[in-house]
Amino acid sequence: MAHILIVDDEDKIRHLLSMMLERRGHTTEMAANGQNAFEKLKSNKFDMIFSDIRMPEVDGKALILMMNNAKIYTPVVFITAFATVDSAVEMMRQGAADYITKPFDEEKIFITVERTLKLSSLIAENQAMRQQLQRADGKHTLVFKSQQMREIVSLAANVADSDTAVLITGESGTGKELIARYIHTKSKRKTRKFVPVNCAAISPNLVESELFGYEKGAFTGAGKTQIGKFEYADQGTLFLDEIGDLPLESQAKMLRALQEKKFQRVGGNEEIPVNVRIICATNKKLQQMVNRNKFRQDLLFRINVFPIEILPLRNRKDDILPLANHFLNFFKLKGKYELTKGAFQKLLEYPWPGNVRELGNAMERAIILTKNTGKITSETLSFLKIHHPEGLNDTIIKLPPNGIQLQTVQLSLVKQALTAAGNNQTSAAKLLGLSRAKFRVLLKNIEDDDKLEKEGCSP
Repeated sequence: MAHILIVDDEDKIRHLLSMMLERRGHTTEMAANGQNAFEKLKSNKFDMIFSDIRMPEVDGKALILMMNNAKIYTPVVFITAFATVDSAVEMMRQGAADYITKPFDEEKIFITVERTLKLSSLIAENQAMRQQLQRADGKHTLVFKSQQMREIVSLAANVADSDTAVLITGESGTGKELIARYIHTKSKRKTRKFVPVNCAAISPNLVESELFGYEKGAFTGAGKTQIGKFEYADQGTLFLDEIGDLPLESQAKMLRALQEKKFQRVGGNEEIPVNVRIICATNKKLQQMVNRNKFRQDLLFRINVFPIEILPLRNRKDDILPLANHFLNFFKLKGKYELTKGAFQKLLEYPWPGNVRELGNAMERAIILTKNTGKITSETLSFLKIHHPEGLNDTIIKLPPNGIQLQTVQLSLVKQALTAAGNNQTSAAKLLGLSRAKFRVLLKNIEDDDKLEKEGCSP
C-alpha cells in the first residue's frame, strides 16, 4: 500500500480524496497549498502526490518547480476541473505524471494510482542505480593485483550469473561488500536494486521490522504501513552484512523467508511473495557459533551454498601499493601525491589489522600531513605503529615442575608473531620486542628453522 500526499486548497476535496484512498488501504497526508506540501516533502517520503493546479500562494506548477530544484522526484498527479487536451499536454510539460478531473470518478482514480505507483517504483529503482554507480567509483572501486584476489574475483564472477546464495567471510575491512557488489553488477539482476543491510547496526528488537516491514498499528508509533528490506529489494540483491549478529530469535523467520520466498510483515497476516538474491557476509566463525547454539545450523546451510573467503591485507601484500595509490588519487585535494621507497616499505611492514579500510584512512591522513609537498615519506607514516596486545609486557610464563624446552617456547612465540604479522619478519620482531637483526639470529638458532621457512617468511 502507498503513502500519498494530497494537496488542495479546498478542505472538502482533500478529505473526499483521502477517504477514497484510505478505503483501499493507502495512507494519506494533506496540505492546503504548495508551500505546505513542499515542507512535508522535505521531511517525509511519499509514493505519489495528488495536487490541485490552481491554489493561492504556491500553486501546483510552482510546487513541481520547487521539487525539481530540491531533486525530489515523487510523481505528481494534477487535479483539474478544466480537462482539455491542451491543458493536459501543458500539465505533462510541467512535469506531471498524469491528471484526474473533478468531479472524481473513483474507479478512474484507482487506475491512475496503480499506473503512477508503477512509475514511482521505476523512479526509485533509477535513483538507487544512480547511487550505486556513484559508489562504484572512487573509494569503492575493486582494486587488486595479488593472485589471491584474482582467484577470489574469479570465484565471484563464476557464481554471479546464478541465484545461488553466497557467504563471504573475512576480517573487518577486507572488502566483503565490494565483492558482494561485484557479484550483483555481473548478475542478471544488475539493473535492479542492491540493498545492503548491516545486521549488527540494527537494535535486536527492531530487526524483524527492518527486514520484513510492519503494518499500521503493529506497535506503538507504527502510524503507517512500512515495507522492509526484503520487500524493497524484490527482484534485486539483498546483502546481509554481519549476518553472525542476527539475533537467534529472528533467524527462524529469516530461514522461512529464504526457503519459501515469502514472509509476513510484523503485525500482518498476509503472505508477501519476494524474489531476491541473497548474499551474506561475516567476520565471525559461524560453525563455531552453531556449536555454541548461537546460530542455527539450518540457516547456515541455507546461506553457505557458495562460500568465498577474503584473506586479510597482510596476507596479500601485492595489493598494498596499487590500493595505496588508488586511495591517494581518490583523496587528493589538488596536485599529485606519490609514495617514497621508504614509505612503501613502511606500508609493507605494517600488519594492517584494519585491512583495506585502515589503508584508505591512512592515505587520507597522510595527504593532510604532507602539507601539499606531494611526497609521502616514511616519516609521514610515523603514525602507523604496531600496538602490542594489552598486558603483553606483563606476560609471565611459569616454569613447570619438570622443566620445559626453551627452544619449544621460542618456536611457539616466533610462529605466533609471524602469523600475527602476516609472515613479515620486521613486524614479527616488533611484536616480540626485538630488533630485526636479533630476530633473525633467533630464527637461525631454532632447530625447526626449516619448518618455518616452508611456511614462507618474508624479509
